[in-house]
Amino acid sequence: MAVPIRQFSLDHDLLQRMKFSGLDKDNLTDLVSIVVSLKNKYGITPFSATPKGHPVSDGLTVRYLMEGTTLNKMMNILLDTPRLSMITVLPRGIPNPVQFEVNISLGG
Repeated sequence: MAVPIRQFSLDHDLLQRMKFSGLDKDNLTDLVSIVVSLKNKYGITPFSATPKGHPVSDGLTVRYLMEGTTLNKMMNILLDTPRLSMITVLPRGIPNPVQFEVNISLGG
């Protein structure tokens, strides 16, 4: 008999992962809601999230993997994201990149 695997929502996973990151709880909740809204509205799901800032964390860096055509469409949307502090785009693939790693820093 197969045991069902319980899956949690993105906001639950991020809040649990960042619980001991040193981010203020209200700030963390606000930043996680921005990441979740990007997933719900535009269908982009992060593959990594880390706290940003030393010695005290005051932001969140979220990493995405996007196709080139998706990246072109998403850049204007990402630039209008509230509390955006930095976007880094890294090509994946030599000599013709097909996928791009997009790092978005929020808060701070």
